[in-house]
Amino acid sequence: MSGRLVSSRNPANMIFGFNTDIKAKGTVYHVQTEVREQERRLESQVFVRGRCIGKRSAVLPADAAEDGIQELARAQHRWVVEALRAGFMDAVLSQETLEDLAVQFLGSQRISGEEIILRFRVLTGGYIAAAAQVDGCWKIEEASGVLETTLTNDAGVAEMRLELADGAAELEVRARLEGRETMRRFLVKSTRA
Repeated sequence: MSGRLVSSRNPANMIFGFNTDIKAKGTVYHVQTEVREQERRLESQVFVRGRCIGKRSAVLPADAAEDGIQELARAQHRWVVEALRAGFMDAVLSQETLEDLAVQFLGSQRISGEEIILRFRVLTGGYIAAAAQVDGCWKIEEASGVLETTLTNDAGVAEMRLELADGAAELEVRARLEGRETMRRFLVKSTRA
């Protein structure tokens, strides 16, 4: 992800942000994510030719430290950029505040030969869900298996490893938090770099 972190000079009014231009399906999008400290919100705006076509926002946890806030902003910005690249405009601009618990696929990254890291974010009522349990299962052609159970970090992000050569895997991912549970299915495609 190419982006730029900016901040104001007044520490009491610190605003962090990321800016990224991406081209997807013939359209150039400008994604701008800011931390609005006084409002205790993260806000990502999507622009096309200087016009804002939509926003995605999330409330910051009351006890979030500066490092945690930067990671939350980075995770939200990365999710918006990757979702636009993948063609999921509706997912970017729709707030999932009506869902009690939601799991989102943030993307994957190859770390070695056939191993990739999968990243997911869990939200509860549209807010970041730290310490949510995330697990699931996968299916690749005739093979299947279980993803290792993990917890989300302070940014609501969980990482899981999967061995996947070229091709696609069907994932069924579950998130659990305080007696609530949700499940989503994803199709992950991978090619060797």
